[in-house]
Amino acid sequence: MKKMALLFLILGVLSLALSYYFYTKKEIPPADFSAVNKQKGNDFEDYLIQLLGKTEGIQLVGKVSDYHKDGVSALENTEPDLKFKTQSAHFAVECKWRSSFKSGNINWAKDYQIKNYNTYQKTKNEKVFVALGIGGTSTQPERLFFVPLYRLKLEFANEDYIKEFEIKDQRDLLKILRNTL
Repeated sequence: MKKMALLFLILGVLSLALSYYFYTKKEIPPADFSAVNKQKGNDFEDYLIQLLGKTEGIQLVGKVSDYHKDGVSALENTEPDLKFKTQSAHFAVECKWRSSFKSGNINWAKDYQIKNYNTYQKTKNEKVFVALGIGGTSTQPERLFFVPLYRLKLEFANEDYIKEFEIKDQRDLLKILRNTL
């Protein structure tokens, strides 16, 4: 009987402890999700800056500020995230990290963003690429695709359609740049 009472006492204390934990646990407010997503975007941009910036013959020219607060946005927010140059050409990169493909597709941009990137490419006479990091983390994606903008006409990209632009090492990256620029 004493063992049963002790068991119930222990279960009661554990129940109280768990109840207290879940009652006081702070949930991330919805506004913080955008901050978390912004941080993941910045982390992936930094990953690309290091990858491209350490590739021989490529220099970082600039990074878009992505400033937006209380209804005020920087005009450059409509441009691709990163700008680079080689000896022969300038190019821009829009960076997108996603946790996974969903049914073989990835949503990478909204229609107005695609129009903005195409306008930038035409007016600046610079090729635009979309760097898609898939899986892993935003600081170390499991897979990386470096897709010329002309191949991405829709808001989503199909994995089979972009597989030829997967980057496994720097030779793949240089080959895509050489064939596109």
